[in-house]
Amino acid sequence: MKDLATEPAPAGDIYRHMWLLKTMLASVGVDLGQALADGSLNVAAYSQMLTKCRFAGCDNACVLWQEKNQTGAPPEFCVNKEMLARLSNPKAHSSA
Repeated sequence: MKDLATEPAPAGDIYRHMWLLKTMLASVGVDLGQALADGSLNVAAYSQMLTKCRFAGCDNACVLWQEKNQTGAPPEFCVNKEMLARLSNPKAHSSA
């Protein structure tokens, strides 16, 4: 019998999650390309956000949330909500 606790969790499709993350960033007012260009988001942090997204298992909820064209604060269920909030309002977090 397999010990499922030692099995890695399945990761979601990388392209689906790249799209979800990019559109989630846009929904909170962050342009991914600009954030990478100006240094407010580096490649390592983006990769970490993407990995967290791929393993979170909330992609269907994310799609539904985005279909409602909600903007502003990221949804509570999002595993990247703190980083999204920081990126969408960098002045509020610059003293932290």
